[in-house]
Amino acid sequence: MSVPALTSESFHALLHRRFACKKFDPSYHLSKALLTEVLEAARLAPSSYNTQPWEFLVLQGTLKNKLLPHVSYNAQMIQDASALVVVGYMHPSNLNAHYLADFCNPQYHERVVNGISTLFKERLKNDSVLIDAYLKEQCYIAVGQMCLAATLLGVDTCIIGGFDPQGVKQVLSAHLNPPKIACLIALGKGAMPVTRKARKAKESAIKWL
Repeated sequence: MSVPALTSESFHALLHRRFACKKFDPSYHLSKALLTEVLEAARLAPSSYNTQPWEFLVLQGTLKNKLLPHVSYNAQMIQDASALVVVGYMHPSNLNAHYLADFCNPQYHERVVNGISTLFKERLKNDSVLIDAYLKEQCYIAVGQMCLAATLLGVDTCIIGGFDPQGVKQVLSAHLNPPKIACLIALGKGAMPVTRKARKAKESAIKWL
């Protein structure tokens, strides 16, 4: 499938336009159609062995506001945001052959199952902390792709790590399938200037060998 390339100018404009929005317009309503497009970018994100160990819960209105006591200093931002995405990730025991069979190409299924087993046993030493970190880091690949896609579609975002996981899980206990939460993402229309990026010099970040 051929995809038209962005110009260099529009590409850089997109990169600089994406920022951590800390203040949202409370009167703005993000449509379900637009939210669906943003979430599709997350669903199509790459992951190690194509495990896709994520689930995205989309909250708007009353249920979103029930989380406010559990999000520390982010309460006002989340209240004003049009939507909040809770990024959950699965328990390692659920990452098994049966789960992978739902979407894994049959000709690669056995290889993928064996590969994940070897990964857990040899590189991660069957250490629950290391495996948990591995699954969580896969989610952040999807989070990055989701937020960049949101910017492309004119939606502002903020990735949130300041929250009480147990409190959030308790509120969402009837809806949350993955037992753990990677982060929250507020979405809406920014009510603040775009933050100018402060980054270290290219020469410090990028080495040509």
